[in-house]
Amino acid sequence: MLLKEVGLQLYSLHEYTEKDFCGTVEKVAQMGYKGVEFAGYGGLKPEQVVKLLKDNGLTAYGSHIGGLPKTDAELDAEIEMNLAVGSKYLICPWQDMETRDDALRFAEVMNRTADRLRPHGLRLGYHNHDFEFKVDQGEILLDTVLQNVAEDVFVEFDVFWVAYAGHDPLRFIKKYAGRQPLMHLKELAADRKANVEIGAGILDFDAIIRTGMDAGVERFIIEQEEYTLPQLESCERSLKNLLLV
Repeated sequence: MLLKEVGLQLYSLHEYTEKDFCGTVEKVAQMGYKGVEFAGYGGLKPEQVVKLLKDNGLTAYGSHIGGLPKTDAELDAEIEMNLAVGSKYLICPWQDMETRDDALRFAEVMNRTADRLRPHGLRLGYHNHDFEFKVDQGEILLDTVLQNVAEDVFVEFDVFWVAYAGHDPLRFIKKYAGRQPLMHLKELAADRKANVEIGAGILDFDAIIRTGMDAGVERFIIEQEEYTLPQLESCERSLKNLLLV
């Protein structure tokens, strides 16, 4: 068993959290997850989220904060929440880009946002999908972003999307060693077209986790976006299978 602690990106159960945020977080803890990564807070105030985590023995691994740029009020609210729950990682989960110029403009937004977070001891990151691996002017767009942001701006590699885009996750994990405190573990089906439960696909999670550890990953986070089982059962199955690695 390589991992003793695994978190869940709560977007995996967004249909449940939208109806019963607190009850769903409780179920996540009962599955055996030790942490959560937020994608919204269920309308709760910071002190309520702190209590929810404490009552369920969970750690806040980070927060997906939506697209950038944020208004001052939106960013202040995220800063307040993450300081309260003890999370130092805020992640932009998506940014459309088609050209190198798009990537450069986004890097500027990331740098400005990171400047706002840094005095509070918070770090900004970016979570990839597949489209950031498009090549323009001889560069992969994700490389353009990461090579034009401050060194403390990190990447949260989603290994499913790296492989889905036709690349080797291990190569990118090694390339950006030291700049990826968080990693998304998500399984790729044999047809290379779908997200399935961990253990039902083709990714070598033993190698991914070992390489991630060597590269400085602090927290490994499961995310499910597609399901071959009922959603709660799907997230539990992925965790159980991962802990067998």
